[in-house]
Amino acid sequence: MLYKVLDKDPYKDFIKTLISKYEFIGPKKKDRSVHDFVTIKNISELDTNYMRTTIPPAKKLLFPPDEELVTYEIEKKIEVRPMVESSEKILFGISAWDINGMNFLDRVFTTDFIDENYISKRKKLIVIGMDIEPTETNFSMSMGAEYAKDGFDIYLTELKDKYFIRVATARGNKIVEKYAKIRDASSEDFKKYNKFMDNYRKKFKMSADINSFYYDFESIYDNGDFWKRVAKNCYSCGSCNLVCPTCFCFNVKDDIEINLKSGSKSREWDSCMIPEYGLVAGGHNFRPDKENRLKQRYRCKLKTFLDKFGKYACVGCGRCIEACLAKINIAEDINSVKKEVSV
Repeated sequence: MLYKVLDKDPYKDFIKTLISKYEFIGPKKKDRSVHDFVTIKNISELDTNYMRTTIPPAKKLLFPPDEELVTYEIEKKIEVRPMVESSEKILFGISAWDINGMNFLDRVFTTDFIDENYISKRKKLIVIGMDIEPTETNFSMSMGAEYAKDGFDIYLTELKDKYFIRVATARGNKIVEKYAKIRDASSEDFKKYNKFMDNYRKKFKMSADINSFYYDFESIYDNGDFWKRVAKNCYSCGSCNLVCPTCFCFNVKDDIEINLKSGSKSREWDSCMIPEYGLVAGGHNFRPDKENRLKQRYRCKLKTFLDKFGKYACVGCGRCIEACLAKINIAEDINSVKKEVSV
């Protein structure tokens, strides 16, 4: 890791140059309360003073909601053509918890099976992170995700009169050396950065007592009354999955032309919270009730991948809390498990 400093005055020139040189994806104000990550053509469109984005930017770019995987033609021979499309892009202004969410997806799509569609996009994505103000539903401090140690090329922290820069890759170093008027960080710069981070961490108001959840969950797993209370207002709409930066379940569909000689296969986001997700041939459903589906979601997020990757499949961004029509709060439910076991 290299540590650099960029003064405020040349910052805009640096961003303008990146916008002119690359396809530049960054936060743009969508309405009064929500930003979206879109292609930025002019620096006036860029707004890094955001708190909320509905769809996680990295997930949207690397694992699109609807993605064509292959096309095929059926003649004397069956010809199948993979549709691996990617281009070099800059993803600018992404938060630490969303970078950690992307790091989780990196593991998912490279562990048991190498997903070429995902990997081709990931390799060409230049990631420039920034420290972003947390919402009142953000509990990423509890999940250890408020700080990104890796997964980015460049990371900017805005101090009073400068940007403290962490450069994590050779690609990132090449960019700042070529396009930014930087200098090496001094001991005084490190002091100011550490003070900023101490104050920054105090801004995370929501917390979840995750430390003992791993074992507490097992002791409450078969407590049907508890899960009925937790899930009683759930609409089984799947909103929580769709806005989550680490959810990766998808459905595969075929679109066949009317001549039955050509078609395509694509994948689209799916949700383990909707009743049809567990439905199989013969009408059997492995998880027909919402209590079991919510319980399994929490197991997946907070236990299964802790066993598999040593990481939680939750970064505490709080999007699911805000998107939930029933106002189900995963942080409060984590705390409820602790209380139930402690009684």
